[in-house]
Amino acid sequence: METIAPVPNEPLIVGVSGGCDSMVLAHLLHEAKFDLLIAHVHHGLRAASDEEAAFVENWAFERNLPFRTTRLEWGGQRVSQARCREKRYQFFEDLMEETNRSHLVLAHHRDDQLETLLIQLLRGEATIDGIPIHRPFGPGQLHRPLVNWTKQELTAYATRQQIEWREDATNAETKYLRNQIRHDILPRLAQVRPGFEEAAVRAARLRQTIQDEHLAYVEALVARHTTEDGIVIDEINQLPTDLRRLALQVLLPDVRLTSEDFDRFLAWLRVDMPSSEVYYGNWRIRRAYGYLTCIEKDTTDSALESFQVGADLGTYRYGERDVTFSYGDAGIPLAEVTFPLTVRSQLPGDRIQLEIGTKKVSRILIDAKVPRYLRAEVPVVVDATGQVLAVVGHRIAKFGSFELLARSYLMIEW
Repeated sequence: METIAPVPNEPLIVGVSGGCDSMVLAHLLHEAKFDLLIAHVHHGLRAASDEEAAFVENWAFERNLPFRTTRLEWGGQRVSQARCREKRYQFFEDLMEETNRSHLVLAHHRDDQLETLLIQLLRGEATIDGIPIHRPFGPGQLHRPLVNWTKQELTAYATRQQIEWREDATNAETKYLRNQIRHDILPRLAQVRPGFEEAAVRAARLRQTIQDEHLAYVEALVARHTTEDGIVIDEINQLPTDLRRLALQVLLPDVRLTSEDFDRFLAWLRVDMPSSEVYYGNWRIRRAYGYLTCIEKDTTDSALESFQVGADLGTYRYGERDVTFSYGDAGIPLAEVTFPLTVRSQLPGDRIQLEIGTKKVSRILIDAKVPRYLRAEVPVVVDATGQVLAVVGHRIAKFGSFELLARSYLMIEW
């Protein structure tokens, strides 16, 4: 087999470790005259990695191909295959953004596919569909054009074409789950059920096709039921469980999600509460009175800071809200106000004077259906005694007959 799955005829980034698989991939793409940038990750864990990095760099240099590399720094952190993968993929994503190349190509093959299927099964993954040939990644797409090649075919091709490569000695170790599956379990399965490999890969491809169709359906449903307030929760909750899971994938297409993430999302959807939010990495999904919104957290955001307003008054900004203080012929009697004023978020126990009695500020916001996550952004104006004068956007304190007798007033406008 010397054909590969199609890849776009556009500038590509090719992940090359120096092993047989990635060297065959780089060779095939170079021979086909693709525009390549060779990317190598030095994991900083083996003495042989220095020579491997130099080998890949020299291969690219001899062919006049651009080459980029990074060396992972661990600084006492615990090292695992998962952490290596996470850092490796982050390097690829950063490189795509930096070079404006939208396509990453990696050398996963059919044996990797089988190993991944068994790992998903052993871990109890919600979806057992192996490795997709193409999928969204970072600012573009990830492609695996060798996923139908076996390891044996790759090695035979490299030998026949006299392609040089480097062998990672740790691939022979069995302390990692993937290596245990590769060296111990797959050979036994082949003895028990000869030809199982092709059947398993065929089932994975079918499952991926079904998954793609379901995802397209949920994407269309979400788009159809998205309003200016967000996505209608009832429409998602009416979906079968498998499709409700996909709603999370539609909301967070670039986030690597686990079975636990999907389960947490489903449980959160089932809880009947007016407003709440759930976090996934740097994203938060909010629900508010029947609607969902998905917002990327701004890491530069800081808590809203309170400030004081003196007797000279003026216009001030709190979060996204402008508040104007002035003297006028209507409003709060100045005799009831002690300066300086403070503008802050609500505190437990805050109450505001109304025409009849007082009312908790928290209840005012609940009655106004202000989502829980937005309540801290509502400015509350208090005077020097702690008396609540206004819940900006909602209520101004009332002082009954004293307002009729006053000669001067404090006006609070927004």
